[in-house]
Amino acid sequence: MRSSLAALTAIALCACGGEKPAVKTSSAPKPPAWLVKVPLSSDMLYFSGAKEGSSSLEEGKASAIESARSQAAQYIGVEISAEHRDVMSTEEAENKAQETVKSRANAMLRSAELADVYYERISREVGSGTVDRYDVWVLLKLPRAEVERERQRQAQEAQQTAAAGVARYREGREQERQGNLIGALVRYRDALSKAKSVAGSTPTGDREIATATALSQKAQDAANGAQAKARKAIVIAPDWVAGSVTQALAKQGFAAQTQSGTSETAALEQAKAQGTPWVIVVHATTVPGGRVFAQVAATAALDVRALDAQSGAVVASVQKQAKSVGRTPEAAQQAAANEAGLGAGNDLAAALVAKENAGL
Repeated sequence: MRSSLAALTAIALCACGGEKPAVKTSSAPKPPAWLVKVPLSSDMLYFSGAKEGSSSLEEGKASAIESARSQAAQYIGVEISAEHRDVMSTEEAENKAQETVKSRANAMLRSAELADVYYERISREVGSGTVDRYDVWVLLKLPRAEVERERQRQAQEAQQTAAAGVARYREGREQERQGNLIGALVRYRDALSKAKSVAGSTPTGDREIATATALSQKAQDAANGAQAKARKAIVIAPDWVAGSVTQALAKQGFAAQTQSGTSETAALEQAKAQGTPWVIVVHATTVPGGRVFAQVAATAALDVRALDAQSGAVVASVQKQAKSVGRTPEAAQQAAANEAGLGAGNDLAAALVAKENAGL
């Protein structure tokens, strides 16, 4: 049937333009069965790939192998990550998980062997020469034991990560009991990160916190509570600038109580007694300027320091200066102070959040 069709095609080609028919030769008398369906085996996985129209057999074989490897990597990736779908809760986590799975799948494919090759060569006379094109199919085989070993290795690694997360969570609880809120917050966040990097059903080996899901919930709740406590401050500042500084701090989640007549020492004692981690001291000056058309100018300069309530050490400092105008000298000075206060508060909040992330 195939030879009859080829003959009819050749006659048609000759009738249309007098061209000689293409000649096809194969590497085997008939195409292998695996072109239609790859073999099934209890101890081997098989993957096929194809490339049509290659200019050489070597090129076609290489491209077909790459196609088979790509299919194998996709299959293996699904297999070894089947129990880890709930890891991908964010775009960043998803990308990281996909890259990890891809690298592991590619590593396992080094064990894949070329089981068979089949090709068909199509030759056409062009001018005084002949042009050959190759359609190539390949069959790769991979021991199932390789996939199972990777799955077991990954499960063991996940359990170790979950166990480490529980240990970090308990360290955080101890740090919080000692009054080190920043240290506790850093450890809770680390525990949460570890819990989210593995499947929720991953066992931790801990009787009270049995799975990564339980750890994730506890670490999240503890981190939220520690952050709320860690972002409290007593602000010592003149009344005319305190509002703008605390407004900027509030945008970053800091709750601040302002005091204008309290000494630095008294504020530190009060903060320590209340469990408030920060005392923020604002020194502010304003200087009137000249006239600007129908208004007057003024400049405000702020020197702001954040102190650790436990030690009294300066952990962050900001200097900010701003110039503004108003209808009266007082209005100009207040406008300049507001602008400087907002800028200083924003910078200080960013510095304190950075301290949180760095764990001091």
